[in-house]
Amino acid sequence: MLSNSRRSDRELAKALKISQPTVTRVRRWLEKNGFILQYTLIPDFAKIGFELVVFTFFKVLVDVPGEGRDHIMQNVMNSLANTPNGIAVLHGEGMGCDGVLVSYHENFSDFATFIRELKMNNGSIGVVGSFIAAPGGQEGLTAVTFKHLKEYMDETVKQ
Repeated sequence: MLSNSRRSDRELAKALKISQPTVTRVRRWLEKNGFILQYTLIPDFAKIGFELVVFTFFKVLVDVPGEGRDHIMQNVMNSLANTPNGIAVLHGEGMGCDGVLVSYHENFSDFATFIRELKMNNGSIGVVGSFIAAPGGQEGLTAVTFKHLKEYMDETVKQ
């Protein structure tokens, strides 16, 4: 399903050599238990007008220890998850940061407005830095895909 989420249960059953009702039952269980979050397409962002992909690294500025900080971090993550242009928000550690926001933008002006609004609307975070790339550039960058993850998973299953 990683390489083609449009495959029908019947097609999957045939490929896996199991019954279609079994595939349907397993798929529903995977959805119900959060293993499959959604079925989505991955567009060619450059072709639909997004020239930039940006990784914005941020740090929570509130100096509260323990569970209080965890609560604030969860609120920040929830707020950033609903950010226009955002496609992923990840909490982590490294480079003096608490997380990263991945977003797409039409151009640099759009990105500059986005960052200004992000800073104004989220007083408890500081933007540490941004990494800006042009996915449609001449450099031969690859598109967002799960193809290699599927290949890796196929190989690990074989071992």
